[in-house]
Amino acid sequence: MATPTQSTQAAFTPLTGGCRCGNVRFRMEIAPIITHCCHCRLCQQATGAPFNAVAMIETRHLLVTDGKLSHFQGVKNHKRAHCADCGCVLWVHRQDLGDVLAFVGVGVFDQTDRLQPDAHYFIRSKHPWVTLPPDVPAFEELGDPGKAGVRERIVAALAVR
Repeated sequence: MATPTQSTQAAFTPLTGGCRCGNVRFRMEIAPIITHCCHCRLCQQATGAPFNAVAMIETRHLLVTDGKLSHFQGVKNHKRAHCADCGCVLWVHRQDLGDVLAFVGVGVFDQTDRLQPDAHYFIRSKHPWVTLPPDVPAFEELGDPGKAGVRERIVAALAVR
């Protein structure tokens, strides 16, 4: 019998995405570990938006299909992968997790509606006019949304770095 994670992966159709100018294109081969919205002040400042919606995925499941990525060290030494031509940031590698995990901005996918958030984090700094859906777990800081396989995939990814 398949585990929930295996069932989810079998049903997942790869997602494509790219930068604003179209020079860099990529494909996410399997379902993300978790998709979440972060309402912390750092994410608000980094994106210029009220929150940052990202899909966490093992970097090995991101395939650049066209163009070439450039990298720069951002805030807190997070490594940002971006298009050298238009500067669009496609994903970020957190310094504490290394290059094995990537946080891909949901907005850079061609079908952004396919990645619904599994959780909302750092809602203590959420803008008061942002209304969260009642059926999605929300945490003052970090928390466990109860999604099957999250911890196991993160641990497995970190074990190979």
